[in-house]
Amino acid sequence: MNDLAASAPAARTPRGVAPPPDIRVPSATGVDAQLVLAGPGARAIAFVLDWLIRSALALAYLLIAALLILGNLEFDVATGDETLWYLLGALPATAIYFLYHLILEPVMRGRTPGKRMIGIRVLTADGRVPSVGALLVRNIFRIVDAMPMLYVVGLLFVLFSKRHVRLGDLAAGTVLALERAPFLEKLDRERGAAAKHGAWQAVRERAVALRRRHGSDVSDALGVVEDYRRAARELAQTRQSSAAAGEHLEAVYADLHDVVHRPARRAWLVLLSLLRDQVPAALGVMRIHLLGVSLLFVISAVTGYWLIYSYPDLIAMFADPQLVATVERGELWTDGLLNVTPSAVLSVSILTNNTVVAFFAFCSGIIFGLGTFYMIGLNGLSLGAIFAFTGQHGLDGRLFDFVVAHGCVELSCICLAGAAGALLGEALIRPGELTRSEAFRVAAGYGLRVLAVVTLLLFVCGFIEGFVSPDPEIPRWARVTIGVGYWLFMVSLLRGYVFGRSRGGAPVAT
Repeated sequence: MNDLAASAPAARTPRGVAPPPDIRVPSATGVDAQLVLAGPGARAIAFVLDWLIRSALALAYLLIAALLILGNLEFDVATGDETLWYLLGALPATAIYFLYHLILEPVMRGRTPGKRMIGIRVLTADGRVPSVGALLVRNIFRIVDAMPMLYVVGLLFVLFSKRHVRLGDLAAGTVLALERAPFLEKLDRERGAAAKHGAWQAVRERAVALRRRHGSDVSDALGVVEDYRRAARELAQTRQSSAAAGEHLEAVYADLHDVVHRPARRAWLVLLSLLRDQVPAALGVMRIHLLGVSLLFVISAVTGYWLIYSYPDLIAMFADPQLVATVERGELWTDGLLNVTPSAVLSVSILTNNTVVAFFAFCSGIIFGLGTFYMIGLNGLSLGAIFAFTGQHGLDGRLFDFVVAHGCVELSCICLAGAAGALLGEALIRPGELTRSEAFRVAAGYGLRVLAVVTLLLFVCGFIEGFVSPDPEIPRWARVTIGVGYWLFMVSLLRGYVFGRSRGGAPVAT
C-alpha cells in the first residue's frame, strides 16, 4: 500500500506561490486518484538525511569491527588479520554505505529512513509501489546522477524536469510523492482533533494491514475493496465543495487505489520468468547491438595489438610503469599473486571491479551511446596492447593461461553490458513512435534484465580469477576446459535453456 497523500484539485496555496505539481491517476471507479509530487527541497533534505544515516552506520560498523577484529581503533592491521579484516570489516562497511538505497528502497517499499522522516516515497506514475526491478534501475543510474560530483546531474534534472525527477526516475518510470495522510493524522493529534478523520484513518489502517498481510484473509480484502468504492463516492461529492475538507480523504483514496491495484508477486516465479523468458527476449531486442559492440571490441583489440607490435614504445599509453618494468624483467604481474593477496580477498576485489565496469558500460550509454563505445574500445585496445607487449617478451602464453579460465565469460559480460548501453543510446537518438523518455525507460528495462544475469556470471568469474587463474599448479587444459565450459553455460543461460525456456519465449514487460 502507498502511504501517500494527494491534494484536492484546488489545494490552498499562498498567493503568488505555484501549487505543488500533481498527477491524476485514472481509476476503475471513475474518480481519479491524485499524487502530490515532492519538490527539489524535500528531495534534497531526504537525501542529506539518508547520507548522514548511511555514513553513521558505516562508520559505527567500522569502529565496532576494528575493536572486535583488530583489538584497537587505530585500524592497525596485524599480519595474518588482513583477510579477516577485509571480509568482515572494510567490505561490509563499504557495502552499507554504497548499497544503502539499493537495498532499503525495495525492502521498505519505496522508502528509506530519510524519506520516511520527510514524508515522501518512491511510486510509479500510476500511484503504485514500484517493482524491485524498477527500484534497482532507479538506483543503478545514481552512477550518472552523481556526476561529476555532489549529484550535479541529478540536481539539474530535478530542478528543470516537469515532475522534479532525476535521470534514474526517468529510466525507472518513477516519481517521488508526498505521504500526506500520516502527516495530517499526526497534525490532528497535536491539535487535539484526533477524531476528526477517525473513520477514514481506520480505513487506511485496514489497508495497511492487508498490504502487510497481518492476519488478513479474503473478507479483509473484500472489505478494502468496498472501502475503496465508498471513498470514491464520497470523494466525488467532496470535490464539489472546499478542498481542505477533502484533503485527508484524497490521501486515503490514493492509498486504497494502490492496495486494490497492486499486482500479486511471487519472488520465485518472477526470478524463473526472468531467467527463462525475459532475458532471452531482451537479448533478442539487442542482438544487433551485441554484434556491433562485439565487433568493436575485437577490432579495438586487433588495433591495440598492431600498435604495440609495430611501435613498442606506445605501451606507456596502456600500462603503468611498474607493469612495464615487471614484464621487461621476464615476469608477469600475476606471478606470485596468491602470495601477496589471499584468494578470497582477490575474488571479492575482482568481482567488485568487474561489476562496476559493467554498470559503467551500461549507464554511459546515456551519452547517446558514445560513452559505451569509448569504454568498449578502450578495453579492447588495452587487452590487445598488453598481449602484444607480453608476446614481445615471450610471456603471451603465460598471460593466456591466466586469462582463459575467466576471460571468456568476463569479456563476454562486458560486451553484453555494452550492448545494453548501446540500446540506451539508440533509444535516445531514435525513439520511434514512443516519446524519448518512454523509449529510454523501455531500453533501461531491457538492459537491467541482462545486467542481472551479467552480475551473476561475473560473481563466478571473480571466484575463478581469485582461486583458479593465479594458481600455477593448474594445467592449461584444465583452464581451457573451465573457460570454454563456463562460456557454453553462459550461452545456455542467456538463451533460457538452463531453466527450460517456454516455446516462443515470453514478451518483456515495458
